[in-house]
Amino acid sequence: MRTAVIGGTFDPVHLGHLHLLHSLVELTDYERVLIIPVANPAHKVHEHSVPDQIRLHMLALALDEYHDLYPNDREVEIIIEKLEIERGGTSYMFDTVGQLYSRYQIEGQIGIVLGDDLLNGLRRWYRFDELRHQVEFIVCRRQKIAPTQILPPGVRGRFLNNPVMEDSSTSVRNLIAAKNVDKSVLLSLVPTSVLEYILENDLYRT
Repeated sequence: MRTAVIGGTFDPVHLGHLHLLHSLVELTDYERVLIIPVANPAHKVHEHSVPDQIRLHMLALALDEYHDLYPNDREVEIIIEKLEIERGGTSYMFDTVGQLYSRYQIEGQIGIVLGDDLLNGLRRWYRFDELRHQVEFIVCRRQKIAPTQILPPGVRGRFLNNPVMEDSSTSVRNLIAAKNVDKSVLLSLVPTSVLEYILENDLYRT
């Protein structure tokens, strides 16, 4: 089965993540999408604000809502894959890809979804010279002014002409921590069920 991977901290998951999933379904022919929350990201400093199980629960809530937000999307198998959390430590895509090829029946090469803001640092990824032979990269637009769209030599991939959404988990956390933000503002950024869960459990307040 043609398989793509969307990784991230999802701390918390927001509407931009769901729109990225929609764009992947709409603009590519992948049959399965694996959503993989990282344990500890290799490419940025980030300490999770909530426990892993809460991130996973919010992801499940968001994916339930995804089908209501995009009811006309074609059928794709969508799986929350916990292997990086289960493995622990720093999450390296090279290690993850090796596990995925062992765990799933995959046609062709795994597609790794990344934002164009990470493109310049791609060659610094852990064991990149080996990784680039095992995957193809699906580069989505994250910046309104697109950078030069060039993949490193010998790298297979494509660029998605997806609409740019400026949602980020950091901005969501900061807004919630401010405590006096109108709920309608948060609902424009976060799936309804996820926001209700956050507020009911008083997450990201400090």
